[in-house]
Amino acid sequence: MAEAQNTFTASEVDAIRAQVRQVMEAEGLSQAAVARDCGVAYGTFSSWLGGTYQGRNDKVAGEVQIWLASREERKRAAAAVPRTPGFIETRSAAGFLEALRFAQVMPEISVIAGGAGIGKTSAAQHYAGSNPNVWLATMDPSTAGVHGMLAELAEVMGVVERVAMRLPRAIGRRVAGSQGLIVIDEAQHLQPVSLDMLRSLYDRYQVGVALVGNELVYARLEGEGRKAGFAQLYSRVGVRVTQTRPRAEDICALVQAWGVTDAEELRLLKAIARKPGALRVLTKCLQLATMLAGGAEEQRGAKHIRAAWSRLTASATEVAA
Repeated sequence: MAEAQNTFTASEVDAIRAQVRQVMEAEGLSQAAVARDCGVAYGTFSSWLGGTYQGRNDKVAGEVQIWLASREERKRAAAAVPRTPGFIETRSAAGFLEALRFAQVMPEISVIAGGAGIGKTSAAQHYAGSNPNVWLATMDPSTAGVHGMLAELAEVMGVVERVAMRLPRAIGRRVAGSQGLIVIDEAQHLQPVSLDMLRSLYDRYQVGVALVGNELVYARLEGEGRKAGFAQLYSRVGVRVTQTRPRAEDICALVQAWGVTDAEELRLLKAIARKPGALRVLTKCLQLATMLAGGAEEQRGAKHIRAAWSRLTASATEVAA
């Protein structure tokens, strides 16, 4: 297929360059970052921006213009998304925060385990953002092993150490005497040897550790806690918080923060909050329902919540009755 031809004049290309420079200056973007976002090679982009590119300047301008247009579209879409109320200290969140505080102050090892969407991660993020020397690292299957976990921790802490075997000591130097807290989110991904490494950091450097994750985190500790590989860790856990679903008070606090007062809306939202995903899916549903109402220039109501739920799940009939 023949390549599409751009018809930019030299003055139009200069105008696009000026627009890019304005965006870069206003948002503190580097040439490398813009080139990456545009899908243009860095050398090509930098010489094009400087007016020294010997190739098809109009072709590069076309690619850059697509990037500029997409940025504007993303801004418009983001502006249409209603802001969430922010962190809400529900009754459950208060319990999670207390467990994190205990782990840091004592210091101790705390375990926070529960179902998806009950506010564990948001509580951990709030605590990390509100207290000094709290390092929140999120695990996934690629960081299940010791090196992957330590590398993730090192990045969060700003620790630079290229020799893998020296990572534990480098991290240890960072946390020693800090009265800090290491928070591991999605801890269910960690292998037993990685959990034991956390226990070793706790023992050696007297830094608090909090393991946050789904029910598997606690089930593994409880079920294997008396085996040799887990006994040392299990015996050091000071606080265990386990919760499968959000509390009724949590749901009420969230819908109140969104300003929901209509009885039919409340009934639908409470039913949604008891589905898998709990408070997280409730927030998404409220965001989408508010957007749908705004697009129709209407006040949000039960019909918008039903419509939002139908877009988020195939189980809409379960709450639409």
